Amino acid sequence: MRKNIFTIIIITACLFMVYPAFSENYRLIYEEGFESKSPGNLPSGWQTKSNRGTVAEFNFDDTEKHNGKGSFKITVKPPGGSITLFKEANVKGIKPGKKYEISVWIKAKDLGYSPNFIAPAFRYNYSPEKIIPVPTLDLMYLLKGETGWKNLTYATTAPANAQEITLDLVLTKGTVWIDDIQVFEVGS
Repeated sequence: MRKNIFTIIIITACLFMVYPAFSENYRLIYEEGFESKSPGNLPSGWQTKSNRGTVAEFNFDDTEKHNGKGSFKITVKPPGGSITLFKEANVKGIKPGKKYEISVWIKAKDLGYSPNFIAPAFRYNYSPEKIIPVPTLDLMYLLKGETGWKNLTYATTAPANAQEITLDLVLTKGTVWIDDIQVFEVGS
C-alpha cells in the first residue's frame, strides 16, 4: 500500500514537470449553464440580433444537454442568413496582461455558410480595447464530422486597456445547442 502511494506521488510530480498546463492555476470568473429563461424565450442576460430575412427558432432543450437541466437550441431555417446570440452585459473584472481562457460546449447539426458566406462561429473579445483579429472558434471547422457534444476552448492575453470580455455566437444555417460557457483567468 505504501509503495503504491509513493508511486502515485512520483507519477503526479513528473506530470506537473512535463506538462506545465497541469500546474497552471485556473480561476473561474464567469459561468453560464443556460438554465434560466427570460420572458422572450431567450436565456436570461442574452439577446439576439438577426439580419434581414433570417428566420430562426429559439428553444430550451432538456433532452440535449452537456450538463445541468438543459441547453439552449437555435435553429436557423433555410435558406439561412445570420443571427447573433450575445451576452447583454460583458464579463467584468478583467485584468490587463492576464491570460484568459474561454470554454464552451457545443453540439451542431447541418451547419452551413450563410448566403453571404458568413461562417458560424463562437467569438469573444475584450473591451474597451479589442484584439484584432477577433478571437474566433470556427464552428464549421471545429465541429466537422462531430455528432455529439464537443468542448471548444480558446485562450488569449488581455490587451493593455482591457476591462471586460464580450461573448457572442454567430449562426448562419442549421441547428446549434450551446451549454456550459466558462471564462477562466489563467495564471501560474
